[in-house]
Amino acid sequence: MLEIYRPDPSGQMHAERIDDDVIPADAIWIDLINPSKAEERLVERFASIEVPTREEMREIEVSSRLYSEGDADFMTASVVFGLDTGSPAFAPVTFILTGKRLVTLRYTEPKSFVIYSAKLCRDAGEAMFQPGPSVEGETSAQVLGNGNGKAPKIPTADAILIGLVETVIDRVADMMEAIAADLDRIAADIFSASGNKRPTANADFKSLLRRIGAAGDLISRTRESLATLDRMMPYLQFVLDRRKGPKDAKARVKAMSRDITSLNDFVSFLSNKTTFLLDTTVGMISIEQNAIIKIFSVAAVGFMPPTLVASIYGMNFKFMPELDWHLGYPMAIGLMAISAVLPLIFFRYKRWL
Repeated sequence: MLEIYRPDPSGQMHAERIDDDVIPADAIWIDLINPSKAEERLVERFASIEVPTREEMREIEVSSRLYSEGDADFMTASVVFGLDTGSPAFAPVTFILTGKRLVTLRYTEPKSFVIYSAKLCRDAGEAMFQPGPSVEGETSAQVLGNGNGKAPKIPTADAILIGLVETVIDRVADMMEAIAADLDRIAADIFSASGNKRPTANADFKSLLRRIGAAGDLISRTRESLATLDRMMPYLQFVLDRRKGPKDAKARVKAMSRDITSLNDFVSFLSNKTTFLLDTTVGMISIEQNAIIKIFSVAAVGFMPPTLVASIYGMNFKFMPELDWHLGYPMAIGLMAISAVLPLIFFRYKRWL
């Protein structure tokens, strides 16, 4: 699917889906969503770039994610998606700045793109940034009147890219808040289970371990995504400086870098908390197992003296005085009962039970 964002005569940005083989010349943002080969070739001809393949987007080398080809700058980062469905994951998204246009390539549908595109189309009439470099002989400033005496500027590709990355970082922060809330619920479940007198079922422990494992995996993926964004910030600043981007671009990129640093610190905290909860759960499992083993051990010790008494009177000796005694049987039963109770009383006295 191919969507483009361009201004209408009033200066308002709006989205259009391209179904033919023509891209309007005033398109500022071209969004390739799981594109076909024909759509890739169309964008390549229009923007004079070579769209990276899906396999190239997955490469982890910095040189494969951040590079320039001619007048085009390529930046790939891992972006979160699926947060609203309860199954968050990450996938690479490539941002391409070429001339006065931004091209994005993705094979997923992150909510950050939906949020930012809605904001872009809603707020496009406001003065957002100074325009970037122009191509095809157009002036660098596309200024349109809005009827209120002011001259709003059309958002540039640089401005759109900065806004997109800011939204992506905000979504990562939202996901980390959700992870923190889930870890709090897991901790409450663990410690509430420890207060129960009845042993916790194995299914409950398995559920806790699955939840902790899922949170830990998501945290590690979040760290990977933040690493790609962190490496992208200096390169983005370099590209914006070279393109003579918006005046406040440097401040906004620095703000994003600080946000990423703080999120990395929070990820470390969540990672330590996940490790703590995992150790606590494993410790709870060990305590439950030890308690069960202790019950069997006490039962075995409690039955040892009665077994000894029964073994003695079960021997086939001809001359045993108690065999002909009328009270021999009650005496043996009572002796076995006393020999079973006395060890239990002794264990309670020693606080072993």
